[in-house]
Order: sequence, then structure tokens, then C-alpha cells
Amino acid sequence: MHCILFYKYHPLTDDKNLLETYRKATEDLCIALNLNGRILIGLSKNGEGINGTLAGSKNDLDAYVDCMLGKDCCSDIAQKRDAVNTFRQTSKLFFDGLNVPELLLDSPNDFKWSSYSNNDNDDDQWFPDLNIKIVKEIISTGGVLSNISTSETSVGYLTPREWHEEIKSLVEKKQSKRNASDDDDDDVDTVLIDVRNHKECQIGSFAPGISLDPNTKTFAQFPKWVKDHAGTDEASPSNDSTANPNTAAAPLSLNNKRILMYCTGGVRCEKASAFVRQMVPQNKGIYHLKGGIHKYLEEFGSNNESQFVGKNFVFDRRGALNANDCGKECDNSGKSATAIIGKCMYCKNPHDTFSPENICTVCREPVLCCNKCKLDLGEKQLCSGPEFHCEEHFHLASCYFTNLNGFSVDDLNKQLEALNAHLDPLLALKKKGKQRRKSIRKQINKVEALRKNLLENGPSYRSCLAATVCRHCGSSSCDKKCWGFHGGNKAQLNKLTTGSNANNDCTDLFKSKKRMRTPSNQRPSKVQKREKDLSEIQALQLHQTPSQHRASTGLKCPPPVIRKLSSSVKGRWCGQTLRQVLTAEFGLKHERIEQLLAAGLIQVNNETQQRSDRLLQNGDNISRIVHWHEPPVSVPSTITVTKHRVSELFGEGSSAESFIYVIDKPATIPIYPAGPFYANSLLSMVEAQECLPPKSLIPCHRLDRCTSGVLLCTNTSSAASLVQRHLKGKELKKLYLARVKGKFPTKEAEFRITNVGCASLGWNDDILEISAPISVQLEDSSQIDMLKRFVCPDGKPSISRFRALSYDSNSDLSIVAACPISGRGHQLRLHLQLLGFPIHNDVEYGGRMDGEKKKQLLTTSIDAILSAASLAEENSNCLRDDSVVSSEESANAIKLCCSCSDGRVGVESSYKDFQLLGAGQAIDLHSAKYCIDSANEHKPIFVTELPKWAASSEAGLNWLN
Repeated sequence: MHCILFYKYHPLTDDKNLLETYRKATEDLCIALNLNGRILIGLSKNGEGINGTLAGSKNDLDAYVDCMLGKDCCSDIAQKRDAVNTFRQTSKLFFDGLNVPELLLDSPNDFKWSSYSNNDNDDDQWFPDLNIKIVKEIISTGGVLSNISTSETSVGYLTPREWHEEIKSLVEKKQSKRNASDDDDDDVDTVLIDVRNHKECQIGSFAPGISLDPNTKTFAQFPKWVKDHAGTDEASPSNDSTANPNTAAAPLSLNNKRILMYCTGGVRCEKASAFVRQMVPQNKGIYHLKGGIHKYLEEFGSNNESQFVGKNFVFDRRGALNANDCGKECDNSGKSATAIIGKCMYCKNPHDTFSPENICTVCREPVLCCNKCKLDLGEKQLCSGPEFHCEEHFHLASCYFTNLNGFSVDDLNKQLEALNAHLDPLLALKKKGKQRRKSIRKQINKVEALRKNLLENGPSYRSCLAATVCRHCGSSSCDKKCWGFHGGNKAQLNKLTTGSNANNDCTDLFKSKKRMRTPSNQRPSKVQKREKDLSEIQALQLHQTPSQHRASTGLKCPPPVIRKLSSSVKGRWCGQTLRQVLTAEFGLKHERIEQLLAAGLIQVNNETQQRSDRLLQNGDNISRIVHWHEPPVSVPSTITVTKHRVSELFGEGSSAESFIYVIDKPATIPIYPAGPFYANSLLSMVEAQECLPPKSLIPCHRLDRCTSGVLLCTNTSSAASLVQRHLKGKELKKLYLARVKGKFPTKEAEFRITNVGCASLGWNDDILEISAPISVQLEDSSQIDMLKRFVCPDGKPSISRFRALSYDSNSDLSIVAACPISGRGHQLRLHLQLLGFPIHNDVEYGGRMDGEKKKQLLTTSIDAILSAASLAEENSNCLRDDSVVSSEESANAIKLCCSCSDGRVGVESSYKDFQLLGAGQAIDLHSAKYCIDSANEHKPIFVTELPKWAASSEAGLNWLN
């Protein structure tokens, strides 16, 4: 039995349905050749390709290799020849349709061969099945390296012979310096980096003690390691006391170094080296081993001069290969040609064999543990079998166990004490420690539950405990070979269904393997918050139609109410005082905080606080009782809404009660209840107007507060998912109208802008297309809600199209049709500013607003708030006395309300400009119409009435995409 590794970065397609043709053809070929293994096919036009590992007989693998090299199949079996010919024909048609060269590997050297020196007749179990799937990345980085194109790979190769000489020279140079008692390595400008994960580095590497181990668990962590070490000038050893002693101290700078990189088969180094070139432009050359360790060992594995020491980790049930197991013709003596560099996690004696049952009980990472220590653990621990802990979780070795059945109450008390001691330091780590806190809390809850039951029911309770089952397959008799590189579902399922332990429930074990996460809107915390919100809406009468509390000026300003605003403590708040958080996050001054505390208007966990220096911890809840004034919005007495049945529009199965509500959104109104807006939010007003229950409408897309036009909402989550899926379809069309400053060009000859930074421009008749990547950052690091969008080279791709419709020379304003091809926030506003034609009244993105008009609108806003407060006071509608807020607290909140006590000055100090009218809350940008991808012959088109400034442009509303 043999195994091959191969990969190639090659242009494919980002159409998953189209790529399925190639995937199915590959699967049919491998089945016909009796091959098992894994093949990943990248879903990308120019960034991925194919990455595979297959196991089978040498003849069958030779047939596959010849096929992927474009050669004729030489198999004696007609069925296999036919399968190869069918695949070649399908592959050629597929790539001809893409108009790219066919995916063929360049030479036989692109395949890495290996066998296995163990004579246990288990070779057919290297891979339990065949799994060929379409993925976003053929080597996962969580999308971090997905922007590296195929043109940036295949650079900086060193052949195994060249690599051998490089490593040999590097080792000799380092050794000569050590012999000369010279500890200064600064003049050795070559850095050797092992791109593999830590578990792989543990059992084998080039030049141990010189090769750098980034200490990653996944390849997705490697880019961060590069960023952390790209630019600092100093070098220092690792401070990790649990670090592998074979891991070299990593320099903090890769700058001005000659960098050598290697991995198992070469696929990781392709993108890793390209990324290092981007991050370390000042370098003396960046190279990587072509074909990886596998290819090197094919040539030097049985050579006494081999610079690779230890075993080569592989992702199948062999676990690792000796140096003489690589190549088509392997030495099956079963003896390792190199020394053992791995060490047992517990006794530190030499050990380099990963066993499938030796996995960390916390994270399931493989753990190196010798047989003697394994027996010792079984005797020391009170579990049914030994449990292991990896380097990262070794500090939990005395208190974190999956199987708690053998522990007494005293043992559980000790575990709780230790777990809480480990939890405390994590509370100050904010988001960085979130997952670790979650794991420890889950274990604490588990231990506490068992302890409580043992105290209440005595030792007899243990007989009621269910048998411990495998966390991966759900079986209580699992042999630990069902997970990771050791196993697969099909083999384990066959064993369960055909073995002595077969039962009718075994299939259900595998169906339940996939974690079923409760939908977010059904989680207990969400349900509780929803019930609380609905109760508050009813108690405070916040369910209001547009006409309620609307003045003749068109401004709607509800009367103030008493509200209790609560916020769970965020990770970044942990360890800070109450005063620090109220100052930094809520903008309250120290004097104001002391007044509110004295009046009992600030609570933590529903308890009144007297001191502002209380330290906050995770799980705390801060509450503020406030006299709530909503800023006014400009709204018609009736908002235009049309209703459509979802099943009729899309011809798909959907509830008869599922509807799309097409809302003509006015400017100045936010969609959601947020910030100081609740009754004055669009959803709240439309729900009241259409006699819908509060919080029943679900928006299907975004629309800025300052923008008017088409907004699509549904009344069920299933309908929202359906509409949102169609909104992502290829046939989606959107058309906006914008009134911009200046005369917008009607053709390329009129365009005067020459410098648009990193953007690119193109003309198609009278349509201007701009491609300018958009990024988001905090405008002010102290204000977390002050996000600023701007164009920069490393932003997200964004494309917009524009066509001039009319120009008014008197006002120097143009009306432009606009279409966002991509869907970035504020995209049209930012692109028009970049082109030199900012939207009228859009003060955030270069537009201008008449000073007198702005002053008038601000004055009108403040007058509306004060008038609403005065009217409520006359009618005595402000006081509240219920289970949430007492009458005393209500009176104190009104007494300390700045808007009520300080008049205009108080209102101005309580609100930011963008929360009141007059600061660009109504810009001349209108969402005119939508056309959604649908199975119907006549695709649904949703339109709204045009605003007055755009009424003359109705004849020019032609699609731009």
C-alpha cells in the first residue's frame, strides 16, 4: 500500500455549482481506481487550486498520477482506462468553459510518495473513506491569506539538493560560533522557520535548536506570528516555560534576514512565503523547500548526511513516517534512520509516537505520552481511564476531567477551588480570554452539578450517571480512532453497525455528531430580553403610529418616559471601576456620577451602589434609571407600505402568513430602536401603523438613517432568510438617485479628476464605474461608536456605477443614478466624495449644508424636545411606579434630568449633533428601486415615490447593472 501527496495552485472558479462538475468527476475517478483519502478543491478564480492525499495500490496510484499529468492510462483493466478517459474529457470541457488552462501537474516530481514500515497489516486503514470537497481555501487560514493570488506562489523554490546544502552550511556556521564560545548570532543573517504546527515540530525538524517553531495549533495562526515578528529590532527567547525544549528561541524580527521556510509537502509554504514577502519587504531573500519534507526525504531519507532529524508528521492513521518510509520504493525494515527528538509530556523521556487515545481532554490536541506514564496516570487519576493534557492546558491537569464518575465530594471541592483560581486571571483578559473562560465555566458547572447531586442523594447517585461517551462519535465503546487524522465517520459507523456492539441507535450517534446550535433568537437570554422589551413597550406606550405626537411642522417627538437601561459588563470593562466605565463608555462626568449614585439611579446587579470605585467583573450588569427624551424625526402622517405574499413572489415553499413589506423609508429615521431612539424608529412606527405586534418586522438589508427609499422587511425569520438569499443572487438590481455638488460628467472626455488614489476607473458609454476598496476604523479610539470609513489599498473590494441624469447650473447640483455592485456600508457616499462630487447635505462625506438652515433645524429639534417634556409634565405622565422602577426613583430621575432642569443648555449637553436634526440626518440620496433574483418569469421590482428634488428624473431610471 502506498500514499501520494500533491497540490497545485491554479485558477478555477468561484461558482460552487459549476465547480461541483469537476469535484464529481474527480470523485468518480478515485472510486473507479479504488483510492481512499482527501482532496480539497478551492472555490476561487485566482487564489486556490487542488490539494490532496490519496492511498491505494501502487498501480492504481500510478494511473491517477498519469491522469493528472495528462498522460494516457496504461492500466490493464478496461474499466479503469475508461474512468481515466471520462475524467480527462470532463476536465477538458470544464476548463475550456472557464477559458483557463486545464489543471495538470507539471511533472512526476510534483507527487510525493510514501509507504509505511509497520507490518501490522493495517495499511488499508490509512484513510477510512474517500472525501472530496469544495472549500474556500485548500489550506485553511480562516481567510487571512485568501487574497494571495496564484501568481504570487511558486516563487523562491529550493530543490531538495539546494536545501540540503543550505541547512548543512547553516548548521556548520552555527556550530563554529558555538565552538568559538561566541553567543552573538547577529551576524548569522539566516532564519530557518518551520511553517508546520507545534505538534508536527515536536517529533521532527531540520536542524533542531536552530529551526524556529512558531508554536501554532493551526496554520491560521501563522500570519499573526509573522506580523508580530516582522518589524521589531530586538531578539529574545520565549518566556513559555512549557515550550518544547527542541523549539528554538524565536527572534522578534525577521527584518533584513535571509529566510528559509519548510513544511510537510510544500503547500503551506507557497502562501506563507508570499505573505512573508508582503510583511517583510526589507529582506535578503525568502526561500522555501520545494515539495516539503516529503520530497527531501525521498532523496536524503536513507542518507547518513540527512539534515532532517526525527519523524515526519502526516495527517492520516500512520501518524508519522520514518525518514526511510518516503519514496516509491521504501525500506520496510521498521527502523528509524534518525534520532528521537520528541519528549513525553510527563516524564520528559524521549518519545515520538502519537496515539489516537492520547489526546488532550480539554481541546483534543494530540499529546506525547509514553506507555509508562500512561499507566501511572491511570493509577493516579480516579477516572475510568487516563486523561491527558497538552502543553497549553497542562496547568489544568489536576482539576479538569471529562469523566468525573470516580471522584469524591472532597475531590470535586478541590477541583472547584482550582478551577476558580484559574478563572480569576482570565476575567481581565477581555475578548482574548473569552473562549478560555467559557471552557472553565462549563467545567465548573459540570463539577458543581455532580457535587450537588452527590450531597443530596449520596454515593448511590453514581449508578444513575450515564456512561461516558466519545465527544466526537457519541459511542460509549469508541476505540478513539473516530476523529481527526486517525479516523473518519464511515469506518467507525461500519464498525458499530457490524460489530458485536451494533444497535439501532448507532446511526443516530453520527447524526447527532454535528453540533445543533439553538437559533440566536431562541436562546434563553434572547427570549428573556425580548419579553422584557415587549413588557416595557406596553408599559411605556412606545408602540406609536407616525401620526402620534406629530406636530404640524412634520416633526414627531414623543413625550419623555422613565426607563431602566441595562448593559452587561463587556470583557474590556472587567477589572475597571464603575466610575471609569461610566466615564469612558457613557460619557458621564465624575460630579454627575456621584449625584446619580446618591439618588440611587445607578445599580449593579439590581443593587443600588453608593461607591463609584467598585471593581466590575464578568457577569455583572450595570443599570441606569433615566428620564428618557427621544430626539425628533421628520415623518409624514402615514408611511407608505405595500404588502406582498412571499410564496407568490418567489414561487418557493413558504408559510401562507409570510409577507414582504416594502416600506418607503423617510430620511432622518433610524430603522432599528437604538441609541436615543425607540418610538421614533421606523420599525416601531410601521408595526403600529400596520397593526403588527411590536418587534415583529425583520429588515432584509441596510439603509442609513439619513437615506430615504426602498426598505424590504418580512414578518417571519424563514421569509427573511429566503429574501436575503435572493438578495445575494446574480440577478439582483439596485438603483439609487443622488443629488451631488458640481456638474457630473456624462462621458469620459468631460472627466477632469486625475488622482483617485488606490481606486481604478472605467467608462462604458455614459456609465462611470469606480473600484475603490473600503476599510473601517475608529475615528477616535476613546469613542467606540465613532467608526470612520475610508478608501485604502487593504480595504474590502467595492465597486459602484454612476450615470449623470441632469444638471442645474443655478444651484450647481447634478442628479446622478447610482448602483452599488458590492454592498459596503456608506459605499456610494464615499465613492462620490472620492470622485469629487459629494452628496448634497452629506456633511460626513464632504457635502455642505447651509449654515442658517442647520441652525434653524437644531433650534427646532431642541424646541420639540422641550415642548414634549412640558406637555408631559402638565399631564403628569412622567412618573412611573412598578416592579421595575419605583415612584421615588422616577422622581429622582426627573429631578436630575439635564433636559428638564437646564432647558436648552441641558438638551445640547445631553445629545450629540448627529442625534439631532441639522447635522446631515437627511441627505439627498434615495433608494429608488430594487429588482430581486427569483424563479418567476417576471422578477419582482419594488419602487417608491421619488423625493421632490428627484421628481424630474423619473424618465431616466434605467438599471446600471
